[in-house]
Amino acid sequence: MSTPIYSDHPIVGTWRLTSFTEQNLETGEVRHPFGEAARAFVIYEANGYVATIFARSDRKSPLGPQATDQEAMDLYRSMIAFAGRYELSGNRLIYHPEISWNEAWNGTTQERVFEVSEKRLETKSVPAVSTLTGARTVFSLVWERVL
Repeated sequence: MSTPIYSDHPIVGTWRLTSFTEQNLETGEVRHPFGEAARAFVIYEANGYVATIFARSDRKSPLGPQATDQEAMDLYRSMIAFAGRYELSGNRLIYHPEISWNEAWNGTTQERVFEVSEKRLETKSVPAVSTLTGARTVFSLVWERVL
């Protein structure tokens, strides 16, 4: 068993999303890309592993046991999920996805700026092209501690 990397860090634990916004850097428009009631969890382990899943609040179940092509596309476009390693450097949170809903993320580095307290975690992306809209954006997430 590996030695915990972040055993005393307040980010370690399970967090539930309370807010997800994305700001278009060209227009300044702020929107809720997964709706105002987006659902998500993120789990940070002391050993440096992370797993997360996001879903729109208005996702629809397939009508049958196997999704049609359109239903599958709608489901894919209404979620984000990945797992892998993370590292902390000052107020920087750096993800290294090893598996994800979007193969293009695997093996990349996803960088965020964060602030954490006992019960609240805020993360903000560095400027990047959004996988949701294709525009250059910054997204902001607010989480509440579950465990």
